Amino acid sequence: MLRLCTLFAPLAMLGACSTTPPKVETVTRGLERPVVACRTQQHVGTLHASGEKFQREFDNHMADGRCRRFTAGQKVRDRTKTSFVDPGNGVRYYIYQGG
Repeated sequence: MLRLCTLFAPLAMLGACSTTPPKVETVTRGLERPVVACRTQQHVGTLHASGEKFQREFDNHMADGRCRRFTAGQKVRDRTKTSFVDPGNGVRYYIYQGG
């Protein structure tokens, strides 16, 4: 069926063929420990590279919303080792793991 869908792309536009993967339900769970997480991997990288200026960079990132502090038990979804989604706003956050 997939090959027919790719050969007959106009049919896919009419809904005869599914072009999107099925939705996967996600489980919402509480964080095991408090974490600091940032909106992009680049922001996490900036914190890692800040060296002696870490505290200033950290304060700036927290003040302008690039990073947030999440408490233990706070509900998140789509958790991986390095990121999770805040179900309140749907934003993926990347965990700062020190350094």
